[in-house]
Amino acid sequence: MEPYPIKRHSRDAFALAEVCVALAVCALFCAAAFATNERLLIALREQKETGAAAMMLQERMESFRTLPYSQVADTNYVGNNIVPKPTTSEQALGGLSETITVSGYLTTAGTPGYPTDGSTVNQWVRDSQHPNGQWLNQNLNLASNYSLVQVDILISWMGTNGRTRSRNLTAHFGKGNCGP
Repeated sequence: MEPYPIKRHSRDAFALAEVCVALAVCALFCAAAFATNERLLIALREQKETGAAAMMLQERMESFRTLPYSQVADTNYVGNNIVPKPTTSEQALGGLSETITVSGYLTTAGTPGYPTDGSTVNQWVRDSQHPNGQWLNQNLNLASNYSLVQVDILISWMGTNGRTRSRNLTAHFGKGNCGP
């Protein structure tokens, strides 16, 4: 008895089609890998910027926290000694604009301060056109008229994806570190 004969099928016609499908799958995989890698790099750059922004805000606020109340509330001291000094973290932020606002928060009489009392704030902006800062508003009587002042720091920069991003930080400072 003879074993079943082995049938040989010709697969030569399918080899080119299989290679083309395999190349298409590889090309699709490579394109997806590159797109994912590009998105990951953008996300890493955004995280780097966000971290630099947080560090910059902390550095600037720490420079205020080291001062006594009389210097925090003094327009000339802040304008000459705090605003013009760049922080070490800001190099990673392109198109940086920093706005520092010092306003009265609680009057010496115990009433709410700015904006309900009609006073103005001390405000500076530091950007590429004004690297040493520019006074926008000035109120010289913060130390004598207020028991608490509020310091707001707002930074904005152009992100890696071309959109404007911003972060801010606020703190309150009182005479003798006493609050309401």
